[in-house]
Amino acid sequence: MEKSTHRVDVIQVKMRPHENADFLSLIEVYNYTVCVRTADWKDGDLAAYIPPDSVVDTNRPEFAFLKTKDRQFERIRVKKLRGVISMGLLVPAPPNSKEGDDVAELLGVTHYEPSVESITGGDNVGGPNLVIPKYDIDSLRRYLSCFIPGETVYISEKIHGANSRYVFHNGQMYCGSRTNWKVEDERSIWWQALKNTPSIIEFCQCYPDFVLFGEVYGQVQNLRYDIKSGVRFAAFDILNGNRYLDVSRFLGFVHDYEIPRVPTIAIEGFDWENIQGYAEGQSLIASHVREGCVVRPVIERTHPTIGRVILKLVGNGYYQKG
Repeated sequence: MEKSTHRVDVIQVKMRPHENADFLSLIEVYNYTVCVRTADWKDGDLAAYIPPDSVVDTNRPEFAFLKTKDRQFERIRVKKLRGVISMGLLVPAPPNSKEGDDVAELLGVTHYEPSVESITGGDNVGGPNLVIPKYDIDSLRRYLSCFIPGETVYISEKIHGANSRYVFHNGQMYCGSRTNWKVEDERSIWWQALKNTPSIIEFCQCYPDFVLFGEVYGQVQNLRYDIKSGVRFAAFDILNGNRYLDVSRFLGFVHDYEIPRVPTIAIEGFDWENIQGYAEGQSLIASHVREGCVVRPVIERTHPTIGRVILKLVGNGYYQKG
């Protein structure tokens, strides 16, 4: 099971100079770099790190400096400051907090979630009598140490759309978003994707209770993948019982049943420098920027910190565009 943990960690500040601006310094938080005003911090201070794609309440004093007159809530983004990519925000840690604490709730910080379900039609319905987790993936920058340098990994393009899941159970086809199962409805992008991709039904009926996960994309979010109307589907995972399939078996199934899948970027030894590059540039299936990449071992394994080892890296190019 994947469980995405949107944390606001308390960290101890250690600054280094910004080469292009004396009034700015750089602070490393895990594998994120944050630009700060030098005068605001000193080594040893405790700070709360607000990662990109967090949403903060500018009515709170900690975030009042971000306030604009037309909105209360602000999404934290990646910015380039004097030639350096700054990923997120630091604010003073709440009183009585200590290094390592998660203070997201104390600071009222939430994770940015595009509202897909509210605009795509279709009511919710009861799901199959199976244990099927919500599909969430944590940040590679945050949990880089969960990978073993040089281990063989599968790196795929992260497609920007709406998470979907499909399963055939007890003689019935179920179609769902990340959080809900959807009643059959022509307005539903999830059912549209299913009807546009009959190979999904063929696979699911041949393998009852196997859950096919993928992305519905196109006329869904701010990246449209050069699709002028409608939606398409790209598979990225298959769950059998409580275990996700190894990469070779996943690729074999989608090949044999001619199910569209997310683009493969590389299958190679894990190398952090290479993977940072793979998160950037143009999409492999469109003329616009790539959202990022997803990395997992070719042989499924778990880690005591995060459970299943699969992590995402959103590209700085996408963050700056988005």
